[in-house]
Amino acid sequence: MKKRLLACILVIAMVLSVGATTVFAEDSTHVSPSLVGDISIDKKDILDSQNSFEFSMTPKSKEWKNYSSVQLKEMLNIPLSTAEKMDTATLLKTVLDYPFMIDIYAYDNTTQGFEGLSLEFNGAAVLLQRPDLAEKLQTIYKNTIEKMMTVETKNNISDTAIMQKMFMESLLVYPKVSDMLSQDEKDAVVALSQQVSDKLQTSSLVMEKTSVMAAAPGDIIDYGYVYPPQSANPVLVYKRQDMTSADKATLNAQYDALYPTATRLGTATYNYNCHSYAWYLSSTGNPWWMEDPSYYMTYGYYNQVTNPTAGDKVYWSGTHSGNVTSVSGSNITVTSKWGAVGLYRHPINDCPYYLYTKTFWRH
Repeated sequence: MKKRLLACILVIAMVLSVGATTVFAEDSTHVSPSLVGDISIDKKDILDSQNSFEFSMTPKSKEWKNYSSVQLKEMLNIPLSTAEKMDTATLLKTVLDYPFMIDIYAYDNTTQGFEGLSLEFNGAAVLLQRPDLAEKLQTIYKNTIEKMMTVETKNNISDTAIMQKMFMESLLVYPKVSDMLSQDEKDAVVALSQQVSDKLQTSSLVMEKTSVMAAAPGDIIDYGYVYPPQSANPVLVYKRQDMTSADKATLNAQYDALYPTATRLGTATYNYNCHSYAWYLSSTGNPWWMEDPSYYMTYGYYNQVTNPTAGDKVYWSGTHSGNVTSVSGSNITVTSKWGAVGLYRHPINDCPYYLYTKTFWRH
């Protein structure tokens, strides 16, 4: 059975248990240019190069629940001029420490995730433009792995440390970074990852997928077709290898804390994604992952509207889909599936995709 490897396999990097893999492979999603030049910042510089940056809040802070995610992201963003003054190593650590860094996994693949992160966080936008990012990332990754190799068991390593290791591995396979690495450098990174994986049973990087390799969470294991209402033209969908119950519990806890105004209605899973849930079958029993819902908006059954009501569909341009659950004045509530993360009911802008253009669709 033919499998098409996509960057969304990297969502497994979120989980902290055994059995996940990340892969050095080309992501088929187009990488759009950085929007750094379009970001307007009026905050004062608060950090000089070489100094450590500390975020004012984290999900563990008592006051975190007092704000929406949009407010939190605004408060946690750093001035563009500050990011530009940082050396690459300091900037990299700042991005890894950013509380919403994990949102790179709420998309269908991590290329989309890094693009979304660059829109909301100036540090990421600047970092991904640095020509020495691959060099500095390798150094920090090597130091991290060496420190991890000195501990006795995985229980002696904090969840934060393991998570940051996974973030770095996601960066290493991000096309713009991976393309900067020579084959020898890739081999060296893989060897380091394998060492710590063998000792601590963490996820490891591999260079390529082979036909004899067991399916990892996120891998395509089957495909099929679904038919939009009153249409004879099928839409391609996939079945993906799901994650373990422990992995799901970890993701549920991470995102429940990160987005306090969102209510989780379904567990994290690779069984279905946002597009399939919104356009094909709005059920947690949905077995299909849909990459491209555009046909639903072009063949005539759904029409674009500007005055959304409950029951309409909402589409965040190129990234996300959801169902409008309720409308009260300017307050719109949506139910949507966040990548391989959970199914959430949330205020329309209280989600990882709030900066993308939204359109509404009705039959």
